[in-house]
Amino acid sequence: MPELTFRYYTVAVHDLDAAITDHEARFGMRQIGERAHNSTGNFDGQSMGYGDKVMLRLITPSAPDTPIAKLMLERVNPFNPHGKSMYLMAYDCDDLEGFCAQVVANGGRVNRAPNSPAAWVHPTASNFVLMEIIQTK
Repeated sequence: MPELTFRYYTVAVHDLDAAITDHEARFGMRQIGERAHNSTGNFDGQSMGYGDKVMLRLITPSAPDTPIAKLMLERVNPFNPHGKSMYLMAYDCDDLEGFCAQVVANGGRVNRAPNSPAAWVHPTASNFVLMEIIQTK
């Protein structure tokens, strides 16, 4: 049976610069790599962590009509006026094909581009946290 190993988590934030500063000051993390734009999800992001180990990715929507922006709007409340929240948990997997087959065989939904080394388990199959599964071998 395929096994998962935790890789990093992703948090959707309203202000990427402020979130980076907070994680540096509060948790002693540093920026790893360059800030990047993801054209598929239409968001900007920055990896954060210790040494060269990525612990989390901070992302912010690039436009108000993106899926992440819409998700953040749904999570707005008096204690969280911008809807910041956990967005994704990423895992390494030694058998991506087997893992995807297991999820689907048990009623879950998996999204995957052809020949991609990663797959995404739909939030409805994982207690409403998007899961990114990355082939390790």
